[in-house]
Amino acid sequence: MGTVNVLVVVDALGAASSGSLCNNVYMIDSHKYMGSWNEGQCELTTACNDSDIIRWRIASVDPGTDIKISSFSGRMTDEKICVPQEQGLSGDKHWDGRVEARGTTGQVQYSLIVKINDKEMTFDPFLNIK
Repeated sequence: MGTVNVLVVVDALGAASSGSLCNNVYMIDSHKYMGSWNEGQCELTTACNDSDIIRWRIASVDPGTDIKISSFSGRMTDEKICVPQEQGLSGDKHWDGRVEARGTTGQVQYSLIVKINDKEMTFDPFLNIK
């Protein structure tokens, strides 16, 4: 069991003007050495193992923008493969979820719902369970 850190950096002004997060999100994780790919894009595929903790944090390119992760949805949560919960204290919030694959391997897509100021937007990265 390990912890995989995922950082989501958002160009909030670009997302607001285009109406899309996908071309305005830059994702990286701490498991590139284990086979993660598509870093720097909205469809990061995070390599992980059963029982790993995935920890998501979000930041805005513009520090004056109010941004946070609202929730997660999609196959990852519907099938309870990983159900992230908000953790931490004000000023240091993050979302943690334990991978409970129950025999599932390969790519599992999920939706990450982001709140920018008061508007929710979404994009769809992946976990790759080894």
